[in-house]
This record gives sequence, structure tokens and C-alpha cells, in this order.
Amino acid sequence: MDEREFLIQKILERKKYEDISKKYGISRHQLTKWWNESKIKETVQRANQIFNSKKGKIEFKQFEDLGKRYFYEWYDKQPKKCYYCSITEEKLIKIFDLNNGVLKTKRKRGRFLELERKNSKKDENVYSPENCVLACYLCNNHKSDLITSDEHKEYFAKSIFKYLNDKYFQLNEKK
Repeated sequence: MDEREFLIQKILERKKYEDISKKYGISRHQLTKWWNESKIKETVQRANQIFNSKKGKIEFKQFEDLGKRYFYEWYDKQPKKCYYCSITEEKLIKIFDLNNGVLKTKRKRGRFLELERKNSKKDENVYSPENCVLACYLCNNHKSDLITSDEHKEYFAKSIFKYLNDKYFQLNEKK
């Protein structure tokens, strides 16, 4: 067992420290160290949060049937930048920071990339590995069933990127 597998079992499968320690012969001290010092813990937690927020919805059935571990592995492989405008999640975290950010939303969204269905036409409006990407809050909310994925990229994404990137640079000017 390594740190990644520990986090998957602890977060996604909700296994207890004691059970993991006993099964794999790893000290509680080592597991605690992995938990406290992990650089991938946030990614596993984020994938778990997204999965849990969509679980039970009919359009999420494909991912749900594949399971949390599969969803995490899919999520982990995705570039951490908006599929449409290419703003990085690292910049979004700073732009939408709850204390020092330059943008705020009522529901405190925006800091992280969101699960987006590229094709949201009625017949194909499902969350599946082939139909999903990660998108920033602005692109995710702007693209609708009226605008195709390609149209959004061609006509709107560049402007959204410019807007968000300008907001990011405003942060640096404030310092």
C-alpha cells in the first residue's frame, strides 16, 4: 500500500485507520503522516465531493455504476484547467478566494473546476467519461443546451479567459 491507495480507501471507501493499519501492516503513525502531509489528498477529496453531489441523479448513472474509484481515476487524469477557456484551477483558487479574491459568488462557487457535460442536448445529457470535462464556473454556467461545446470555445471562451486572467493580475496589483 502507498499513500495514494491509503487516501482512496480512507476517503472514497471510508475505511478506518485501524482496519487499514491491521490489513496492510502499516503503523498508525505512518497513516497519520500520509494524511497530514499528502499533496494529493485535496484531489481525492474533491473527486469524492463531486461524486457525492451528483450521486443518485439519473444523468450521473454511468459514472455511479463505474464507482467512486473509477470516477476519482478519471478526475485525476483530467487537466486542471478549464476545457473551454484554459484558465487553470490554481488561478481560480486565488481569483475566487473567500478572503482575498476579487470575485465572489453567493453560493461560494468558482474556486474549483466543475464537472461539465460537453453535450447537454436532451438525448445525450448524461455524465459519462466521454461526455464530461472540467470547466470553470463561468464557462460551465455560460454554455447551455443552446451553445455547443465547439461554439462556446470559438465564440466565448477567449473572452472569459481574458476576463478571468485580468482578474488574476488585479490580485497581484493589490499586493
